[in-house]
Amino acid sequence: MEKLFKITLRNDYAFKRVFGVEENKDILQDFLECILDIPSENIAGLELMDKELHKDLINEKLGILDIKLRLKDGTFVDIEIQNRWHRDFPERTLYYWSKMYNEGIKQGQDYTKLPKCITINLIGEGFNNNKRLHNKYVVLEQDTKEPLVSKLEIHILNLEQAKLLKEGQCKNNKTKRLLNWLKFIETDDPEVRNMLAQESPMMRKANATIEVMEMSPRDKWLYESRMKYEHDKASCISEGYHQGIERGFADGAYQNKLETAKNLLDIGLSVELISQATGLSKEEVEKL
Repeated sequence: MEKLFKITLRNDYAFKRVFGVEENKDILQDFLECILDIPSENIAGLELMDKELHKDLINEKLGILDIKLRLKDGTFVDIEIQNRWHRDFPERTLYYWSKMYNEGIKQGQDYTKLPKCITINLIGEGFNNNKRLHNKYVVLEQDTKEPLVSKLEIHILNLEQAKLLKEGQCKNNKTKRLLNWLKFIETDDPEVRNMLAQESPMMRKANATIEVMEMSPRDKWLYESRMKYEHDKASCISEGYHQGIERGFADGAYQNKLETAKNLLDIGLSVELISQATGLSKEEVEKL
């Protein structure tokens, strides 16, 4: 059967069809092993929190197609793919993390029972903070770099940087595996995927899933619906949408900061630390 369309896993529908379904949990495990400093046996016991793709998700707001999972040791992980970096993204990912962390405690439970929560963000383009392939953010003391807690991790994976790097620039095998996965996710060239898949059984399985999708009319419609949504959203942002979009994003980013600060207050963090994490003033935090 002839292929109906070409796929890139930068499309969040396609990404979840490959990494976010029960039959491909071994693919997801292989990918996570390249990112997290967690024993592979703990990652092997992962549980997907949303096991089905729903037909009514295509035109919902970004984030609805995230992959959410729980590891064997109770750690929660949220994975999101974003085609373009936006200025409110740091606040947004901290807000998502804080909600996930807040939801992990039951009434009357000791705060020490809160689970570790990790967000993983794959960024297509526009992340210019540095040239690193993989950024891992945690809460540290400013001068000594001593970690305050081990329960917060925010990862940012730079797909744009992956296009520029060669395997020989990787410092170890784990980084090489991650680079190959990011190249696999970023490209829409079947030949590039085929070449990468030759070295990895899990990539071969992922590639087989993609080849099935490329021949499916239903997957074509769902994929293109998400792609159209992304293009329309990007057009609104670039044109300013009569200047209202920019104002709306600014207001939304500020509201996210306030919600994040409130969530962090609820779990007992100090005003000073919350101010540093969100960019709000101490006075704004104290008013919550």
